[in-house]
Amino acid sequence: QDPVRVISSVPFSSVNKYSSAQVRGALSGTLIKGAPELILPKCTTCYDENGQKKPFRSSFKLKNYMKRATLNAERLLAIAISDSPVARPSSGMTLVGIVRIKDEMRREAVQAIRQVNQAGVQVVMITGDNKDTAFAIAREAGLMKEKDKNAVLTSEDLKRMSDDELIVRLPELRVVARAVPSDKNRLVNIAQSLDMVVGMTGDGINDAPALKTADVGFAMGSGTEIAKEASDIVIMDDNFLSISKAILYGRTIFKSIRKFIIFQLTINLCAVGISIIGPFIGVNSPLTVLQMLWVNMVMDTLAGLAFSGEAPLPEYMNEPPKQRDEPIINSYMYNQILILGSYVTLLCILFLKLPWFHRIFGYDPGNISFMTAFFALFIFAGVFNSFNARTSRLKLLANIGKNQRFITVMLFVVMIQLIIIYFGGAVFRTVPLSLPDLFFVILMAVTVIPVDLIRKMLIGSAWRGNAI
Repeated sequence: QDPVRVISSVPFSSVNKYSSAQVRGALSGTLIKGAPELILPKCTTCYDENGQKKPFRSSFKLKNYMKRATLNAERLLAIAISDSPVARPSSGMTLVGIVRIKDEMRREAVQAIRQVNQAGVQVVMITGDNKDTAFAIAREAGLMKEKDKNAVLTSEDLKRMSDDELIVRLPELRVVARAVPSDKNRLVNIAQSLDMVVGMTGDGINDAPALKTADVGFAMGSGTEIAKEASDIVIMDDNFLSISKAILYGRTIFKSIRKFIIFQLTINLCAVGISIIGPFIGVNSPLTVLQMLWVNMVMDTLAGLAFSGEAPLPEYMNEPPKQRDEPIINSYMYNQILILGSYVTLLCILFLKLPWFHRIFGYDPGNISFMTAFFALFIFAGVFNSFNARTSRLKLLANIGKNQRFITVMLFVVMIQLIIIYFGGAVFRTVPLSLPDLFFVILMAVTVIPVDLIRKMLIGSAWRGNAI
């Protein structure tokens, strides 16, 4: 027999919903496969069990068979042949058969959808499947329930709707069936017009415009290079659960930045306050240049390392998403920075000016021993305040064991500070403190913790909930 040769072909596209190949040889004609609703109306004959052609009429039995398949989350593919060379489905074709395709739902996909829904993220499945199949898959994935059939729209439905009408339907939308590439871009643009932060997943060339337009584009690792180039993040394992993890890590990083800002601005406010108020009360430059460099290292480099190790806690996924215009410094943070910064500033000024402290230490205000004690007070107050900055909870040590880097860095700061106090000498303008004096300085510094606990109790748990 002559081999079958492909003379020409039309590749599948989500717009046409079919593909075709014109062949010659042992078999001559045009082979077409595509959506049943597109192929079946064009078929006038079909093959019987003996391979003989017979008249084809779409019966109730066939429609019921197809309906049961789609409700079982199965995709249907009709295959037909035409004796004449045609480029698209046309009348007079012969139906070869209908293929049922079932993709098993991955367990982690159901888990991921549940997590992102719990995190306040609206998930919309945009698919080329027909409406019944798309609804069944969405229901199986936990994206929607039986009663949510109104949350399914087709591409034709979208075409008939104006943007204003779609804006009204968007909050309840869960599935778009028989979608074309332009539907994705339109939905992204409309969601962004409502100030929503939009993430888009895709793997094909046609997905590239929507991936580029979205705030965050997720391309599948097995997708096309064009899709990967247009996206912001490539999911190497093609797993929707990775998107859930990306949301969790994103929220963790955002919180870590806010914690670092609270810690840094509190110390900065104190340093600026002392520098401004100091000359008016007869205190000039209580910290030397080298001491200020050490303070800056604690505030910037070391604090950044400490807070960057904060663990991604599952409870973050229970919080509502941040708004697009969410300020990096919110009212809770301003409250904490101002109160703690003012308290540490007041503590340092009282330490420098009150005769009571001079008598306790037995030093004159300008004495190097006294200024060493002040330097120690400033650093230790910052160290203890870092625990306040870590959490908005009343439980100060909540989940601290999950950030070993924080513990290591703060212990390192304390150790280096003690070395500077006892061995810094003329370089750092320090002299060794007696153990009672050191203990008293640490006791004064630790008062930032009860002060912040009182502040947290006064503002109430409602404000503290998602404060950071």
